Amino acid sequence: MKYLFVFSMLLCYSFAESQALALTKEKMEVAIFSEGNWEIRKIKDEFKLSQTTAITENGAKLILYKDKTWKYANIKDREAFENIPVNKQILTKPSSADSLVRSEYADGGVYFNKKKWNAYESDNLRFSEYNFVSSDDSKLYGYFYCINSKKKNIEVIKDEAIGSILNLPNNSTLKSTEYRTVNGLPMFHISYSRKLDTGTFDVLDNYFQTTYGYCHISAYTYSKQFTKNQEELEKLINGLSEAEQWKRYEQYLVPPPPPSK
Repeated sequence: MKYLFVFSMLLCYSFAESQALALTKEKMEVAIFSEGNWEIRKIKDEFKLSQTTAITENGAKLILYKDKTWKYANIKDREAFENIPVNKQILTKPSSADSLVRSEYADGGVYFNKKKWNAYESDNLRFSEYNFVSSDDSKLYGYFYCINSKKKNIEVIKDEAIGSILNLPNNSTLKSTEYRTVNGLPMFHISYSRKLDTGTFDVLDNYFQTTYGYCHISAYTYSKQFTKNQEELEKLINGLSEAEQWKRYEQYLVPPPPPSK
């Protein structure tokens, strides 16, 4: 199905991809890590400068320092990580969200309106747990997953999410970010656009931290029809909530048969 192709392409550039390759102006290959450090790829290479510049395989411009840390060369990119606004409005799932899908990996799930959305179990759990497709012909899409990859705090999740957009300057544009409270949970929200072979999409994401990682929901549609469908996409991502972890193969104790007379 076409929506699965779009979905897979979006996920390939998820911030779960924590490493990127870059080439310095001295033609030295380095590996760039989302945690803020870097290392030389070839043992024979040496780094003797106090700093240098590099460009990643996806076009992001960086400054590399001798202490093996890095930052974005563009001041605007660096500022994107700072002074994140806080939305004081308390957001909750809509009353029409009458159905729930639950994660197998964490206490998280998504409440959604079954009349508006069809939910499908993913056939590739590496990319998502559930995919969402609008039940009409409005071409709205979404996906949800939880990952057990422990993060220190939600600020780390924020940094990696923003980095996943800035690391793809040739096909991604960061639009807005904020901290928000949804269903009683502190969340990080990000809005961006991404160019794919099938067109340009506008995307809305929510993230919240779990004991052992994080849960993430994304909703998106073609950019040309985003404005008229933004409210419906917001309703979907605001369905992200705590929910009891789904035990697919939960075992139940069967009482022994009564003694024979």
